[in-house]
Amino acid sequence: MVAANRTLLETSGSVLRGRLHFCGRISAVFIAAALFCLADGLYAVIRMGSDVLELLPGQTLMVSGPSPLKNPQDGDITAQFSPSDDGLFFATEAYFASYWLGSAMWRGAVRADIAVRPGNRELTIRFRGIPARGAQKFTVVVWENEEAQRAGDPSIIRRNTGVGPEWPGLACGVGGLLLGALTFLWGRRYIGVLSGIGCSEIFRVAVAGEECRIFCLANGLPVPREGSACRVFTPAGQELEGAVMQKAAKGILEFSIPKSVPVSRGCLVELRRRLK
Repeated sequence: MVAANRTLLETSGSVLRGRLHFCGRISAVFIAAALFCLADGLYAVIRMGSDVLELLPGQTLMVSGPSPLKNPQDGDITAQFSPSDDGLFFATEAYFASYWLGSAMWRGAVRADIAVRPGNRELTIRFRGIPARGAQKFTVVVWENEEAQRAGDPSIIRRNTGVGPEWPGLACGVGGLLLGALTFLWGRRYIGVLSGIGCSEIFRVAVAGEECRIFCLANGLPVPREGSACRVFTPAGQELEGAVMQKAAKGILEFSIPKSVPVSRGCLVELRRRLK
């Protein structure tokens, strides 16, 4: 049957198999790139911490935190920069309830003057009537310019491209999933072509002494009896020496074939028609 369908294997089969393997490799590259972007972003967040504020001269950054006061009022919050710097300013913007627990929160703005000196400062937020140990502290990093900020970024991607790792990671992840879905669809179609001619593709070859063990999937085809011989073909339909059925387990068929036979992954085992 395989010989009669050699043209089908050389056209539809080979094209589908080529597309399947190509898309599978590209999908793996995209997924690996997405995982690298994820790891790079997580590393940058861990290195920076949630209490680090980065500013450029003339820039304003919003910051928020929990309030130990149930009903905070204007003037209940005081801010202090250490060392003190006339180029940095803090202003309370609003008080609000948190989205999850409904507890009191505060929101403020940290503004850097255009002539502020680059360097690190500590911003301490204190609340009226609350002991000093209840103060909230932030590290304010003022960069000289965008080039200096990018050079000091812990993210490899942002440091070399100027783009945050979340955007290329999202693009690579979506691209990898789409290509993976396309690989799956082409794989199903390829298996359908092989099942139509009564064949299954070898996915594993293992050397065992003077013979090789080859493995393929049943794919809904009749399972040969143990000890029966089945014909083996190259992906192009060229017949090789027959393989002897050894055992079947959970849809995986195991055959033995002489070690001298040039069989490899991608070759085909004809299950529907067996040798006498």
